[in-house]
Amino acid sequence: MNQMNEAIILVDAHVHIYDCFKLNVMLDAAKQNFSKAANNIGLQSAATGVLLLTETSRYNWFQQMRDECIKNQPLPVSDKDWEIQLTPDSTVLLAKQKKDLQADEKPPADIQIYIVAGRQIITTEGLELLALATDHAFEDGLSVSSALAAVRASGAIPVFPWAVGKWLGKRGKILANVLSHESSAGLCLGDNSGRPVFWRNPSHFKQARALNVHILPGTDPLPFASETMRVGSFGFIAQGSLSNTHPAADLKRLLQTTDAKLLSYGPLEKPWRFFANQIRLRIA
Repeated sequence: MNQMNEAIILVDAHVHIYDCFKLNVMLDAAKQNFSKAANNIGLQSAATGVLLLTETSRYNWFQQMRDECIKNQPLPVSDKDWEIQLTPDSTVLLAKQKKDLQADEKPPADIQIYIVAGRQIITTEGLELLALATDHAFEDGLSVSSALAAVRASGAIPVFPWAVGKWLGKRGKILANVLSHESSAGLCLGDNSGRPVFWRNPSHFKQARALNVHILPGTDPLPFASETMRVGSFGFIAQGSLSNTHPAADLKRLLQTTDAKLLSYGPLEKPWRFFANQIRLRIA
């Protein structure tokens, strides 16, 4: 592949941070996964990694971490080589490595990681709706139309993410109607690395592409410690850069541009792991 010299953004568009995750391990994994994706396209310049949080009503890791940063900035991550910093954008934290290099060590790849607030809503119809790049709180149990209106009113990026069984039957028809309606403007769909390789692309993806609706890939890790290593391994790449002052707004502008070129990267789930995870979820 030809070498790339332009600045790029690597985005995991569906991230949960669970209590069983060790933050330093997750950040190491995210950096390694982002670096691998950058190397695969021959990147020769700086890159920015972005983790878009999609926290449920039971979690607010972002707010807890931001509160800690206000008290103590930069906030060290355990005794490891990462620290969390505030940014001028209240919906964004910056994770940076603070490790002092030894004389014989090579400097790490130049990838800084933004962690961006976001929420996940469960509608009355049983569909999931993500609100990306916002610290606004939403209620579960809203109708699809009400939830979508609330997300838009907050200025967040609305995304209906794929999930096992969620786009089938009646719920699938509801989503198809949303996509065929004028309300699809500014809307995105989401894919995730938990979709097994044998599960063909949902028909909604074809419908979305015909309408120039972006499909945003993300890992959507499960609440198991081993899932920490997945963060950053499935996402999209876009040319451009994010400002230090308003990174979330810059990302929103990019995703609101229908002709923005988003290059998906990362593997779908192996069949044996998919079935094993489904069993683990049901007995957990």
